[in-house]
Amino acid sequence: MNAAPGQFGRIALRGGLLTGGAQGIKIAVQFLSVVVLARLLAPEDFGLVASVGPVVAFVGLFQNLGLQQAVIQRSEISQRQLNHVFWVSALVGLCCSLAVAALAPAVAVFYGDARMTGITLAAAAPLLLGSLAALPLALMNRRLKFGQLALNDVVTAVAGLAATVAAALAGLGYWSLVIGPAVSALVALAAAWRVARWRPGKPSFRIDREILSFGANLTGFNLVNFFARNLDTILIGKFSGATELGYYDRAYKLMLFPLQNISQPLTRLMIPLMSRIQDDKQRFRSIYMDTNWLLAAVTAPGIAALTMTSSQVVSLLFGERWLAVAPIFAWLGIASLTQPISNTTGWIFICQGKTGTMFRWGVYSSAVAVAAFIVGMRWGAVGVAAAYAISGYILRIPVLAVLLHRVGPVTAGDFLIVQALFIAAALVSWGIFSSLPAQMTSGSDMVAVAVAIVLNYAVTLLLMLLLPQARKALANAFGRIAGGVR
Repeated sequence: MNAAPGQFGRIALRGGLLTGGAQGIKIAVQFLSVVVLARLLAPEDFGLVASVGPVVAFVGLFQNLGLQQAVIQRSEISQRQLNHVFWVSALVGLCCSLAVAALAPAVAVFYGDARMTGITLAAAAPLLLGSLAALPLALMNRRLKFGQLALNDVVTAVAGLAATVAAALAGLGYWSLVIGPAVSALVALAAAWRVARWRPGKPSFRIDREILSFGANLTGFNLVNFFARNLDTILIGKFSGATELGYYDRAYKLMLFPLQNISQPLTRLMIPLMSRIQDDKQRFRSIYMDTNWLLAAVTAPGIAALTMTSSQVVSLLFGERWLAVAPIFAWLGIASLTQPISNTTGWIFICQGKTGTMFRWGVYSSAVAVAAFIVGMRWGAVGVAAAYAISGYILRIPVLAVLLHRVGPVTAGDFLIVQALFIAAALVSWGIFSSLPAQMTSGSDMVAVAVAIVLNYAVTLLLMLLLPQARKALANAFGRIAGGVR
C-alpha cells in the first residue's frame, strides 16, 4: 500500500490544491450564508432549528457505524465486503431517519414548542440520503478521486445555499433552514452515485469482525464527542431561550464551523494518503508535522485576528442588533485557536487502526467538556463559551499530548511546540494591537480588522522563521510546490 515518494508527493500536492480550492469556495459560501441569512431571518428562526440540531446529530452518529472510514483505511477490501457495507449503511440510515421522526413529539414537548414537531420530521430525511451516499463517497476517497470529490462539494454547497436563500426570500422563515440541508443531501447523493460507478449486489447484512470493530470504536468516539459538540446548544436552548441560542449559534457558525470546513476535507485527503504509509513511521511523522505546521500557519493567525476584533467583526457582518454575539464569538475564538492542530490528531489514530485508543480519548474529552458546559451555564451563553475555552487549555490539550506520545510516532513535544508557537504569536500580536494608536483601531471596523489580520500573520511568520522545525516545514512546502514532487 506504500506509494513511491515522488508519486505520493504529486498525489498529495494535486489533491491538496483541489481540496483547498473547493474548500475555499465552500467556506465562502458558508460565510455568505451566515451573513445573508442573518439579515433575512430573525434570531429566533436560527434558535428553533438549532434546538433540533443536537437530536439529529446524535442519531446521525450511527448513520454508517464508522464503516466509511474502514473502507478507506483498509489496505485491501473485496467486492463482497463493499456490498455488505452498503446494505448495512442503508439499513442503519433508514433506522436513523425513522428514529428521528419518532422522536419529533418528544422534542416538541421538551422545548415546549409545537413547531419543533414539523422541524424534526423534516430534518429526518437527510439522514437516509447521507447513508445511501456513504459508500460511493468512500470509494471515491479510497481511489484518490479528489477532483471529483471537490467538484461534488462545491455543487452541493451552492445548491444548499441557493435553496435556503430562495426559501427565506419566499417568506418561509425557519423552514428555509431545513429545506437547504435537504436539498444539499439530495444533490450529494445524486453526484456520488453518478461518479462512483459502483453498484450494489444482492442485499446482505454481514460484516467482517475486523471492519466492524474498527467502525464501532470510531462510532463510539463520535458518540461521546457528540456531547462536547452539542450539549452547549441543548442547555442554552432549554434554560436561556431561543433568542440567546440564536446568538450562540451565529457565533459558533462564524468561528468554529469554518474550522470544521477546513479539517473535514483535509481529513478526507490525508487519511487515504497516510494510511498508505502507516508502516513507515518516520515518513508518517514527517508528513503529519509538515501538514500541521502549514495548517496552523494558514488558520491560527486569522482566528487570533478575528478574536481580538470580535466586536468590529460582528458589527461589520451582522449589524448593531447582533452585538450580543461579540463576547461569545471572542471566547469561541480563544477555544478554536488550538483546534486546527488538535482536530488532526484523529488522523494518527485512524490511519494506524488505533480507534480503540481514540474512543477512550473521546470519553475523557467529552466528560471534561460536559462538566465545563454545566459550570458555565450559570452565566448563560457567554459562560458556556468561556468554560469550554478554559477547560481546553487546562484539561484537554496536556492529556492529548501525553496520549499521542504513547501511540506514536508523533511525540508530545511535536504536538505541543506547534500549539505553543501559535499561542505565543497570538499573545504578542494582541499586545502590539492593544498598544496601537486609537485612530488605527477605532475609526473604522474594517480597518481595525484588516490591521489585526496583517499584524497576526506577520508576527506568526516571523516566529516560524525563528524556529528550526517550523522553518523546515515552510521550506518543504515551498519545495513541493516549486517542484511538484517531494
